[in-house]
Amino acid sequence: MVTIAVAGAVLLVCIGALVGAICTAQVLQPRLQQRADQQAAERHMLAKEWAAIHGQRHHCPHCTNPPSAGDESFASTVAQD
Repeated sequence: MVTIAVAGAVLLVCIGALVGAICTAQVLQPRLQQRADQQAAERHMLAKEWAAIHGQRHHCPHCTNPPSAGDESFASTVAQD
């Protein structure tokens, strides 16, 4: 008789844990989806910025003017890096 009561209690605990896990997943799903969408938008923005930076091969990253061929200050800065 005690064995059946213990088995029943274990079964009820397992069913409760399963129902609790399912409810928790359903509650957290919108938050997780929102975070995933936010991360995807950030990755997309960073990819566009990265492509824009690499598209400017001959431009100084600190100014908007491209360096001239005879600009020694730019060449010395690059050599020091």
